[in-house]
Amino acid sequence: MNTPIRSFQVAVAGLDLLHHTRLKLACSLLLSERMDVAVRAWDGTPADVVVVHVDHADSRSVLADANAAGMATLRVSRRAQQALDGLLPHGATVRDFNRQVRHLLGAAAATPMHEARSDAGTAATPLLLQLADASGPAQLHLLQRGAMWLLLDTHTRSIALPAHITLADVCAQLDATSWSAQVMDPADFQHQYAYRLPQRQSLEALYFALAQHRPALLPSAPASLQLRHWPDLTAAEVPNAWLPAIARLHAGAYTVDTLAPHCRLPRATMVSLFSAASACGLALSPESALPSVSSRAPGAGRATAGETPFLLRLARRFGLGLSRGHAA
Repeated sequence: MNTPIRSFQVAVAGLDLLHHTRLKLACSLLLSERMDVAVRAWDGTPADVVVVHVDHADSRSVLADANAAGMATLRVSRRAQQALDGLLPHGATVRDFNRQVRHLLGAAAATPMHEARSDAGTAATPLLLQLADASGPAQLHLLQRGAMWLLLDTHTRSIALPAHITLADVCAQLDATSWSAQVMDPADFQHQYAYRLPQRQSLEALYFALAQHRPALLPSAPASLQLRHWPDLTAAEVPNAWLPAIARLHAGAYTVDTLAPHCRLPRATMVSLFSAASACGLALSPESALPSVSSRAPGAGRATAGETPFLLRLARRFGLGLSRGHAA
């Protein structure tokens, strides 16, 4: 599997046209390393790296603000004789900028600008998920971070993405603190942004992608659940090993500890699957007693026989070679 594309923002203060052009070219070359970098003017808002020419009149205040906010900085100075970590001489080449920005963004990705914590010390809910769970009238929310754009449609419970972006890419930076959002008029979105975001994915698919790639962002799993309906995703969007578990949850209610050993999945994986189903509103969570896979009440043989064709139909639908022995 390819490494997800990561989107970053580089803010600039005080660079002349030549250095600004070299920096932009250096950043564009990072796309080959699956780093999508947007270069913009410094406006005081969060960025992954702030590039400042120290001869600029406001350089001291810019650096002070960036350092106070914990942002990585790259200084350009006429007094520098050679490139050092976080420092480039005036006249730095595209290669010089490329090396420094790559290094600083690598450090930024490894340190938690994107691992935001709340005051209570628990993981903060990503902005996209906050908007998805918010009550109120259905709206279109245009979200942006660096070069990544996406649209949340709370009416259709879906997100629109650029054609080259996968749900794994979204999961990789979903909890970054530098996302911005604005409510869009449907006509304005169609006119200005629809062509940029031709791909549609359901929120259910996003939550199940989180179960694979970022389970820590999901809420706690319920003790038991049954699926209201089959999740709105394709077989390619979940591991094949998950399909029998999803099929059983679609057919009836189970606990994590009952279903995990039966489907030969790690308990942590099953917890993530339960969390995803619950978070996207698929869980029925019945209060009645739940069936046990290992020991069933009298008459359970008839239920098992009824489940077997159901699983086989799902197996054929998703191209799996599931025998009756495995399905039962």
